[in-house]
Order: sequence, then structure tokens, then C-alpha cells
Amino acid sequence: MSGMRVLHIYVLPRPGVDDELLGLAEACRPVLEGYPIDPQCGMDPSDAGVLHLTCEMLADAPSAEYDEAALTEVADALRAELADVPAFTTEVGPPIGNIAGVVLDVWPESDTVALIDRIRSAIRKTRGDAALQHSGGRPHISLGNSYGTVSSDPLNSELRNKVVPRRASLLVDRVHLLDVAWTFDEGLDGWRMTWEPVAEIPLCH
Repeated sequence: MSGMRVLHIYVLPRPGVDDELLGLAEACRPVLEGYPIDPQCGMDPSDAGVLHLTCEMLADAPSAEYDEAALTEVADALRAELADVPAFTTEVGPPIGNIAGVVLDVWPESDTVALIDRIRSAIRKTRGDAALQHSGGRPHISLGNSYGTVSSDPLNSELRNKVVPRRASLLVDRVHLLDVAWTFDEGLDGWRMTWEPVAEIPLCH
């Protein structure tokens, strides 16, 4: 449903911190413009757009059904659960075109998977198993979502030939609890996402 809002926990790349990653996203953008893919990055490395690494979605209810007390409970549970999780640096890439668009897989992924497990534990304690219905596969950052059908072979060839370097570092030292909305764009014939911040939860330094 257009306009639906749901709470998510994301890792967000930041200008001035994750400039390698934002530069990689910028280098991919001219390639994506030749395909039915809506880029999630901004026009230059100072604009992260809506680039994100999804950790979890709270799927038990739309965010409108969370009152202030419930939001505070979730944020406090995340802070308690993640207080001893060390900050870490991982890598993402190379860019890969698939049925959903273009993604950057996270590797090595062990620290990210462990972080997601702790986030799920915090959600389970506050909202129960019904809130955990998300399965995003292996950790990744989407560079753009597809809104049409096209062969990924020439796309992947262009990405491989035109985008160098093909990997970038990502500092994971905090996660964000966000109120995420999807709105259907008639002109694009696809979905666009926006979000409002709810809480920022630091990892252990």
C-alpha cells in the first residue's frame, strides 16, 4: 500500500566517514542510468541518498501503531543489547546486477551477521517473534531498485568494465531505528522510499 510506514533498523553510510563507499556508488550511477533502475545514492559523494544496510524490520504492526512508550521500549532494548557489541569495519562490493536491481554484498559478513542476531534478540524481547518476519538474505547494500525487466548480463559487464575500484570499506559503529515509508511513484512506475529518524544506537567503542 502506497504510504505504508514500518519501523526498520539500518546501518547508514555517512559522508566524511564512508567516502570510499559513496564514491563507489557515484561511479556506478552513470551505468545505472542506462537501465530501468532507480539509484538510491545521491548525485555526488556528499549525498548518501537512501543507501542503507538493512538489519531488521519490525513487522508486527505499522509504525503508526507504535506509541511513544513502545518506540522508547524498542530503542532502549536495542541500546541495552548492543552496548557491548564492538564497532567494526567491513567491506562491500563488487556491484552486482540481479532481479531486484544492483547490490553490494557485505564481506566479510561475520560481524554484520552477529550484529543482526543481537538486533533480532532485542526485538524478540520487546515485540515477540511476530515482529521478526524479514528475511533479506545475505547482508547487502542496494545501489538501486529495478522497476522494469532487462537482461543483467550487459549491466554486469558495464559495471565490471567501468567501475574501479570495485570494493569499499564501511564503518559500522551505530545503527538507526527509522520510520520508513514506501510511496508509489506513478511517473517511475516503481516505489520510492523515505524515512524519519526515531533513534540512533551506538555500538561499543
